[in-house]
Amino acid sequence: MPARRTVPAWAPATTVVTLLIAVLTGLVALPATAVSAPTARAGRTAAAAKAAKAATTRPDPLGVTITSLTPSTLKTDPTKGTVRVSGTITNDDDQTWQDINVHAFIGSTPLTTETELTEASLSDPTQDVGQRITTYGDFQTIAELAPGQSYSYSLAIPRGDLVDSADRPITAPGVYWFGVQVLGTDSDGRDSTADGRARTFLPLVGATKKKQSPEKTAIVVPLRQRVLRQPDGTLAAPENWVRRLSTGGRLDNLLTFGTDHPVSWLVDPAVIDAIAQLADGNPPRSIAATDGSATTGEPSAGATAHQSGAERAAADDAADLAKAWLARLLATLRSSQAVYALPYGDLDLAAAARHDPALYAVARQRSTQALTARGITNVVPVDAPIDGYLEASALDVGDSAPKLLLTDQAISGTVPAVASISGRTVVTTSSLVAAGGPPPGDQLGLIPVRQELLAQSALRLGTDDPVIAVLPADWSAAGDSNGFFEGLRKKWLQPTTIDGAALSSVAQEVPLSRLRYPDAELEHELPAHTFAAVDGLRRAGSVLQSVLSHNDVVATTVLDDALTSASYTARGGSGGAAAERSREAIDAQLQMVTVEAPPSVTLASDRGKFNATVVNGLDQDITVRVRAVADNGMAISVPRKLQIPANGRAGVLLTAKATSNGVHTVILELTDGAGSPLGSQTRFPIRTAQVSRIIWLFIGCGLGLLFAAIVVRLVRRVRAGARAERHDDDDPTASASAEAHAPMEPR
Repeated sequence: MPARRTVPAWAPATTVVTLLIAVLTGLVALPATAVSAPTARAGRTAAAAKAAKAATTRPDPLGVTITSLTPSTLKTDPTKGTVRVSGTITNDDDQTWQDINVHAFIGSTPLTTETELTEASLSDPTQDVGQRITTYGDFQTIAELAPGQSYSYSLAIPRGDLVDSADRPITAPGVYWFGVQVLGTDSDGRDSTADGRARTFLPLVGATKKKQSPEKTAIVVPLRQRVLRQPDGTLAAPENWVRRLSTGGRLDNLLTFGTDHPVSWLVDPAVIDAIAQLADGNPPRSIAATDGSATTGEPSAGATAHQSGAERAAADDAADLAKAWLARLLATLRSSQAVYALPYGDLDLAAAARHDPALYAVARQRSTQALTARGITNVVPVDAPIDGYLEASALDVGDSAPKLLLTDQAISGTVPAVASISGRTVVTTSSLVAAGGPPPGDQLGLIPVRQELLAQSALRLGTDDPVIAVLPADWSAAGDSNGFFEGLRKKWLQPTTIDGAALSSVAQEVPLSRLRYPDAELEHELPAHTFAAVDGLRRAGSVLQSVLSHNDVVATTVLDDALTSASYTARGGSGGAAAERSREAIDAQLQMVTVEAPPSVTLASDRGKFNATVVNGLDQDITVRVRAVADNGMAISVPRKLQIPANGRAGVLLTAKATSNGVHTVILELTDGAGSPLGSQTRFPIRTAQVSRIIWLFIGCGLGLLFAAIVVRLVRRVRAGARAERHDDDDPTASASAEAHAPMEPR
């Protein structure tokens, strides 16, 4: 079957041209704002086109939603069954409306090609696309609606009342317009123009061939959310996370939607880690020992140290909520056929390829590690840009090349379901389903999304092209999820995984030149300074861990924080600033380790020793080095490393050796084991007075003369003693007399 384009790039332009022709022929009164209607700009998504179309029309005073539609497809037998539709009507006007009639409508001519479906999805919301069903009993009347008031309606239309413009029962296969129109009376009276409307599609699938394969579809539920942390590592605005996880919150709705239903989960592991942190009480980043070693210092203050009783109670409630939600999610993911993992933090692929290509491999490896650590082993890596577009230069970022999910509008010309671009497997996803139903109303409600999916699937039935729909990153999934999937239980439809759907198509070669990357995407990419801040934070985390003697996880914790700053969800935000603040907080911790030295040192010779002191201001044991930097003429030897207890200090004996006289400047700085500086340093002078060889000669001569004088004196004394003895021998009387009168010598 030849490949075909799912959403023509010229679809928005077709709509504009049609409207212009109608204006020129006097058939349509174009609203005054229509001069800024959607233009044929490359890269516009179906969602943007639908939103722009809705914005060019005056909002209806009565807002209409469709929250239930059964059956989701028309039966082929026009005599059997009933179509039931229900929802709400809200008075968005500033005046009261009365005598309100609620009618269903049906298109008289089926849409039979995807091009027609695309043009219909992008059509003017005020355009009449079907005829009202006015048979008595098929419509509902509301007496009055005050401003801001809502009313729940419910219509039941017999299948036989769904007729074409010639009042013949609808039986031709295809996709039909279907919806609800509301007519009422205000202060200006009443006319035949609808005062409120909601539109969707209702497929009719004829008999299928006995051996015909069902149409494969994959509904991809993204678990994506901005993760922002404070400089101390705690989650910013935890109350917002509580709101999302509470009943009716977006994340709770997503989990309810995907649990026990055939969906493919597209997961950013950083979101799971953030909720796990909330479940632990949202603690700050810890430098405590992780190897079981006891510390001699006092433990760091926890997250609740300065909280009031009410704040602690709220934190406990948030933790309980997060624990319950996380347990449900992990059970769902572990039982899933496959969990499609994004790079950790939902990395901005195009910006990373431009500013830090090596970061992709880091984020990819960390993604798998984080999921497997939580017992999720059925991990399939994929790349899926948040808006569905990727620049050509980012196709080969990193060493690995998992499947790439791109919107069908990211490829110009004919769009295959599975493409091969520069050797990379690209799975194209439906921009129509991602944009939801046609305007007006809640386009991303469960019913509009389901009916768009059914409509596109019905038109692809009999081909090898699956419908793979990645729902928007901020999709709320509010509503009856059981009813959503009940409407997909069709013999001709087979919900499956991304891989299961993609395997039904053979990858077709697509030239790289056909890959489209809109200017708006380029403008929204994260800037270079964000990646510089991310790199600085990563390095700071590595240094902090290398300094701590008994902690081997803080570098990973900091890495996770850094990667969330390089996220698609950080576009237009302050990801770079957040990373810089976190780095500054870690730098402040490292600077609590200081080195002290004497104000100055004087050497009496060409070498000598002196002391310095390293002070550990952290409450954990550390291992550091002292690096000495001196000018020419001086060398300082230092010990290899120092281990200092928590809140302790240690002396360092250093040896200085000079090769020249004078004053030398020496700098002592602290580093980790790899030589990365911690920030603390001290500067002092060393004075040297190197003694020359001549001085040593003079000193030697002086000592020689001294010893010679001593020897001479001793010799003279000995000789004098000998003469005295001879004299005594000659005259004993004189000797005795001399002894009697001789003074005693001191001892």
